[in-house]
Amino acid sequence: MAKQLLYVQRDGGVEAGPYDLVQMAGLLRKNIISRETQTRLEGDDAWMPLSWQPQFAVIRELSPDAASMHLDAMNEEALNRRSPIPLPSGEFLFQLVAFAVGCLMLAGGAFTFAWMDVMVGTALLYLGLGIAIAASVMILLRMMDEDYLKLVLIFCIPLYDVYYVICNFEKYAVLLALRYAAIGVALGATCGLAMHS
Repeated sequence: MAKQLLYVQRDGGVEAGPYDLVQMAGLLRKNIISRETQTRLEGDDAWMPLSWQPQFAVIRELSPDAASMHLDAMNEEALNRRSPIPLPSGEFLFQLVAFAVGCLMLAGGAFTFAWMDVMVGTALLYLGLGIAIAASVMILLRMMDEDYLKLVLIFCIPLYDVYYVICNFEKYAVLLALRYAAIGVALGATCGLAMHS
């Protein structure tokens, strides 16, 4: 099996590489890249944090004097363990929980304002819906950059869109956060208006 090579995304979105696992381990040791650096496998368009790559376990354990001839077997073993959906790091899960708590707080604030004043509640409802729709449209527009085959898979195969977003999460993170925060505000305002009446 041919050795897997990785590309990294530098500041400003500049792509560098390809690097083999020994080179990646050296870059990681020298802090030129981190576990959160965006990477992709050669021949794969999906960018993801280095820590999500199946080869990360191998890269992290390589000693400074590792010889490349020993890597093929380790690399193949890492690929065999690869999950079809990239598994997030603990730090990412913590950020996700913090974001969910923030959305609940926004929804609670919108609920309170809507419960106290119908006009403010109505404004928050329409503002939340408008932002959520705008963010959804922007996500769809970004997806249009993909090739036709990938678009067919996204729109025609159930749950493939979820897989696609997970694999390209960094690309859509801000828009997804905006959309779900706005949905939280709209739902909070709706509940507050319902309680007011």
